Amino acid sequence: MSAQIRALEGSLGAALFAREGRRLILNDTGRVVRRYAERIFELGDEMSEVIDRGEPAGPGTVHLGIVDGVPKPLAAGLVRRTWERIPSLRLVAREGLPGELFPALAAHQIDIVLSNEAPPAQLNAILFSRRVARFKVHFAAAAGPTASGARTHLLEKTPLLLPTRESPMRRELDRWFADHGIRPEVRAEFDDTAAMYELAAAGLGAVPVPTPMLAHVMERYKLRDLRIKTGIEEELFMVTAERQFTHEGPRLIAELAVAMFSRTAETRGKKIARSRADGHGK
Repeated sequence: MSAQIRALEGSLGAALFAREGRRLILNDTGRVVRRYAERIFELGDEMSEVIDRGEPAGPGTVHLGIVDGVPKPLAAGLVRRTWERIPSLRLVAREGLPGELFPALAAHQIDIVLSNEAPPAQLNAILFSRRVARFKVHFAAAAGPTASGARTHLLEKTPLLLPTRESPMRRELDRWFADHGIRPEVRAEFDDTAAMYELAAAGLGAVPVPTPMLAHVMERYKLRDLRIKTGIEEELFMVTAERQFTHEGPRLIAELAVAMFSRTAETRGKKIARSRADGHGK
């Protein structure tokens, strides 16, 4: 095995491992090579299956990137709708930060990315993004004393659970706090919204929630809409490395994202959330 690794490093002209104490661990180049190798093996397995069946490949496998800041129920809904249209489609989902997923997309290691921000300017020439939705942002917290008197000044009295500073929503929140003279007590910061909602459910702080997620977090996590108008909006993008899709799977995912996350869907979710908030408030 060691000889094979050295031969591969010699062929590539780059080291794949770094020494950490007595162990060898993959370095950045090694992790890139591993991802390519995984796709090569997956394509080989798919080719064998197709030949064994004696049938056309059909839509095949789609490698879907999901940025950590995208609420997972939204992504799950998109995947569910995709399977309803193409039951045979195989999805390989990969979660991560934009700084990991966008370069992987540019290198064709994944096919399409669902993101809460557009790619950076330096990738504009090779990545193509389409904004599929824009959602208003609410604050929600567990029912009880934390949520009483729900007004803007409450955010100075309630610990907050927020996205990390790399998140577009967090940058907008920080700007909004500064504009309104609010000095928030930030108890914790998260890349992934699921853990943020779980801790909010335990009464550990208030959380920002995009409109389509409001009804979901109120029902699942028993949170209450604090009725604080921030004027902040969260955006959702579909990002690809192709202008025109050549494969059915990515094309359908992009089309369904536009249909699912339209302004109409946002308005409907907002009405449902308000109705449930009224019910909690009685």
